[in-house]
Amino acid sequence: MIRFYLSVLLLFVVSCSNVVASRVKAHKKSNTEVIKCPTMEEFQPIADSILAEGVRLYGYEKAAWMTSDSVRTHCKNLDDIGVSVVYEEGNVFTCIFTDEKEENVVFCGKGKLDALKRELQWSNEVRPLSGVEKEALNAKKKCIQKLSESYGDSIFNMPSANGSLNIDIIKRNEGYRLYILQGTALMGIIPYGNDYIVDYDNNFNITSFKRCHKGFLALPVESGKKVESSMHSHTPDNPYMSVTDVCTSLLYGRDLYGIQTFVVLSTYFTNGFMIQFSTEDMKINGFDVDFLKKVYGK
Repeated sequence: MIRFYLSVLLLFVVSCSNVVASRVKAHKKSNTEVIKCPTMEEFQPIADSILAEGVRLYGYEKAAWMTSDSVRTHCKNLDDIGVSVVYEEGNVFTCIFTDEKEENVVFCGKGKLDALKRELQWSNEVRPLSGVEKEALNAKKKCIQKLSESYGDSIFNMPSANGSLNIDIIKRNEGYRLYILQGTALMGIIPYGNDYIVDYDNNFNITSFKRCHKGFLALPVESGKKVESSMHSHTPDNPYMSVTDVCTSLLYGRDLYGIQTFVVLSTYFTNGFMIQFSTEDMKINGFDVDFLKKVYGK
């Protein structure tokens, strides 16, 4: 494992150097404050929290993906499809599709997180909505309504992505968190960016609205070749790998293209900070780019 990390670091230090130099120069012009990279003791709790939430979001998205695909194959009557919602019970993620009146479940897909990569348990048996499912649908409607009223003019689907915006709502102790991720029907890209995080209290009042990336990046994946790693950079207002980065990397990078290592170059810190997500051991690590350049003499 040590050799694996060293090989990845050597690969990226050189490519990072030029990016860091240009971004740091711009950073110094606008901000004379020196922002030191976090120590490993400071960074690890942050990384663990981002990873845990990113994997959880992946469970919601993966359940929705696989159930949507199964609906087209196994649903008895596609014309009777109404709305869909994903909810979580224990470590099982469930996606349901309702009828047009939103009274019954007409299709259901579910699975544990570690099994969703391989298989989905599905049923096209029509049944009434459960109490949990009614609550999940109600929360989705209210969150989207509040979002539309307050920030509808700030959210756009990117035409170049050739896809739709995917919405996931996660119940939290203090309320709800809504994620918006840019979907795509294009092959050969990983769609980073145009993603949002919106927090609500238990009365569905919006308490926080954040755009994770300033723009949209369709990161190309070369067809026909084994890709070991992928990298993109963040502007100074987004210092770490985001929860949505983790989810998108797993959904597209790992599951579709077999990529195992993902790197984000943070330009928030004066010397540059490299964040590495390994899907092989499901861990996020951080490295001071200036330190790496000194070690490897680049």
